[in-house]
Amino acid sequence: MILLKLSSTNPLFKTIVFNPGLNIIAGLQISSSNTKETYNGVGKSFTLILVHLLLGAKLDTNSSKGKKIKNFLAEYGEFRLDFKHNGISHYVEKKFSETAYHLNGKQLSQPKFREKLNHIFLPPHLKGKINFRQVFNIFARRHGGSFYASPLTQQGQDRHDYFQKFANLQLLGLDTDLVERKKKIKEDLSDLKNTQTILENQKEKYESKNIKDLEELVNKLTEDRNNFVIAENFDQLKRHGDELTNEANKFRNQIYKLDTSITRKLHNLELSKKININPRTVQSLYEEAKFHFNEKLYRNIEEVTNFHNNLLSNRRERLDQEIQSARNSIKTQDKYLKDVESRRDRILKDLDSRGALEEYNSINETINRLSKEIVELQKFSSMLKELRERETELDLENAKLKSDSLEYLDREEQRLEKIENQYRTLVKKFYDNHGGKLKINLTKDAKYLFDIDIDIPRDGSQGVSEVKIFCYDILLYELNKDLLGFIAHDGYIFSEMDPRQKSMIFKVILEKTKSGTLQYFVNIGQSSLEEVLDKNNQISILTDEEKHLMNRSIILELFDKNPKNWLFGTEFG
Repeated sequence: MILLKLSSTNPLFKTIVFNPGLNIIAGLQISSSNTKETYNGVGKSFTLILVHLLLGAKLDTNSSKGKKIKNFLAEYGEFRLDFKHNGISHYVEKKFSETAYHLNGKQLSQPKFREKLNHIFLPPHLKGKINFRQVFNIFARRHGGSFYASPLTQQGQDRHDYFQKFANLQLLGLDTDLVERKKKIKEDLSDLKNTQTILENQKEKYESKNIKDLEELVNKLTEDRNNFVIAENFDQLKRHGDELTNEANKFRNQIYKLDTSITRKLHNLELSKKININPRTVQSLYEEAKFHFNEKLYRNIEEVTNFHNNLLSNRRERLDQEIQSARNSIKTQDKYLKDVESRRDRILKDLDSRGALEEYNSINETINRLSKEIVELQKFSSMLKELRERETELDLENAKLKSDSLEYLDREEQRLEKIENQYRTLVKKFYDNHGGKLKINLTKDAKYLFDIDIDIPRDGSQGVSEVKIFCYDILLYELNKDLLGFIAHDGYIFSEMDPRQKSMIFKVILEKTKSGTLQYFVNIGQSSLEEVLDKNNQISILTDEEKHLMNRSIILELFDKNPKNWLFGTEFG
C-alpha cells in the first residue's frame, strides 16, 4: 500500500502529498518561546489518526474529547485519501456528518467498507484469519491509548487479548490452526464448566431423591391403578345418596315435630283432667254475685255446670284423638325413614367399595408426575456422566494439542531462531553487544497457546521499550513485505529516546526504503528533529546524504503560534 494524498474540500486544510519512501510531518516552532511544548496541538499526530479514520477506524465518542473531534470533523468538510495497492489506484471520500464511506465513488456502510478493504488488501491465506483493520493497526501505531505500551499492543488492547495476540502470531508465521484448536478447547471447557456450575446448583435438589425409591413407588401406584374399579355411575349414585340423606333429614325433622306436639298435648290433657267444677262453689259465686249484681244476672247453676263439664269432656276426647293420630304418623314417618336410610346405606357401601373417575385420574397424574421426576433424575445423571466424559475428551484433546504444539516448535526451531536473529540484528543497531531475544514459548494454558517473549536488556527504561517496539514493527514488515509495505509511527515513539536512538531509527528507515518496497510515515517535533539532523555532528549517526534525504522527506511543516499554520488551518478540538 502506498499513500498518495490526504486532502479536504475545506480550503483551510493542509493537503498532504506523500512520497513513496520516507514521509515526515514536522511540528515546528516559530514563536519566541523556548519551550518544546508550544508546537504540540498543531495537528501532526492527527494526520495519522485521520488516515486511520478514512480507512475504517471508529472514533471513540464515549469521551468528551472524542465527541469534540467528531463534531469538529462533521462540520469541517469532506475528506479524501488517495492510495495505491498492488498497482491499482483507489480513493476514499468521507463526510464525518454521515456514517457512509465512498470507495472509488461507490457508497458503502462502514461494515461493507471494511469488508471491501479486506478484499483489497488481504491475501487468501489471511482472509478469515485476521482483518485489514488489525493489520493496519499493527503497521500504523497511532497516538493515545496503550498502542505504545508494548510491542504486542498494536490494537490498543490488554496484552493478553486473544485476537491481538492471534494477529501477532499470524504475522510471525506461526501455525494459527493450532491456536484456533486451543481456543476451541478452552471455550468448550469454559462452557462445560458453566454447565457444571448450573448443575451443581441443582445437585442438592436431585440428590435428595433416589431413582430406585421413585421407581418402586410408581410400580405400586401402577398396580393400584390396575386393580382400581371405577363405578360408571359413581356421580349419579353419590348424588342419589345425597338426596336420600336430605330426605331422611326431612323425615327426622317431621318425627321430631310430631313428638314435640304429642308431648305438649299430653301435658294439656293432664291439666284438663285436674279441672273440677263443684256446684257448691258455683252457688257460692252466684251468691257473691247476687250481692254485687242485679238478680237478672243469675243463672241456673245446674245448666252452667253441665255446660262446662261437656266442654272439658269434648276437649279431652279431641286431645286423645290428636295424640293417637300423631303417634300413628310417627310410626309411618319412622317406617319411611328406615327405608330411606337403608337405601342410602346400600349406596354408601357401594361407593365405599368402588372409586370415582377423578380418583382414578388422580392416581394417573401422580404416576405421571413421579415418572417425569424419574426422567429428570435420569437426565441429570446422564448429563453428569456426559459432562465427565466430555471433560475427559477435552483433557485428552488438550494433552494431544500440547504434544502437537511441542513437536511443532521443535520442527520450526531453526525458522524461529532465524526470526529471533533478524530481531537481534535490528536491536544491535541501537545497542552494542545487546541483541535481546524474541522467543516463542508454549503457554501454560492460555487461549492463544503461544506466548511471544520479547526482551532487550535494560528495557526497564522507557527509551529502551520504544526501541523494542520499533525493532519489532520493522521485523513484522520484513516477514510480511508483500502484505502492506507500509509502516507509520506517531512522534510519541521518540518521547523518551536519546538522540542516538532517534537518529538510528531514521537510519534504519532510510535503509529499508531504498528498495522502494516500504513507505514510512512519521510525525516529529522540532526538538527531536533537530537532534536527529545533528547539525553540529555531535553524534554522527546519519551521513550528510541521509540528512539531506530526511530534509527532502518533510512533506508538511506545521507551525505553532498561528492556527492558520496548523493542520486544519484553525483551532481544533
